Amino acid sequence: MSESFTKDLEVGFEKVDVEHRALMRQVAAAVEAIGSGDREAVHAAVVKLGDYLVWHFSSEERVMEETLYPERARHKAAHDLFMQDFLQVSEAEKAGEDLAVLAESIGQRIPEWIKFHIQVNDAPLGRYLAARDRKPEAARPSGKDKPYPS
Repeated sequence: MSESFTKDLEVGFEKVDVEHRALMRQVAAAVEAIGSGDREAVHAAVVKLGDYLVWHFSSEERVMEETLYPERARHKAAHDLFMQDFLQVSEAEKAGEDLAVLAESIGQRIPEWIKFHIQVNDAPLGRYLAARDRKPEAARPSGKDKPYPS
């Protein structure tokens, strides 16, 4: 999955690109766990993916708020909609959903959404942040957010 993070998915703002690569690695880990057939490993990977999604979206939303990104409400709405979908996948996993169904959701639908979201929502954000980064210090994000715990 991380190998599918191609140059065309880079948004031009390193912090966001690094987080997207890590997100794709989390998805790949969940897919690998599903392939193993080990229900405990699947559960742990889905929980970890969910935790990373919450952290990443919060990180993006904090930057958008700090920089007064004009499209922040629409962007956050896309995050919220995706998290509703992810919650359904997570609940299905907890309920013992067939692994083939989980593989479809986590291995196909989620990566497709992530790629779409990066191209439609995050690329404009990246351009906005990169342009602001070239401005004086006062216009830059504070950088107060903490790196995702390993």
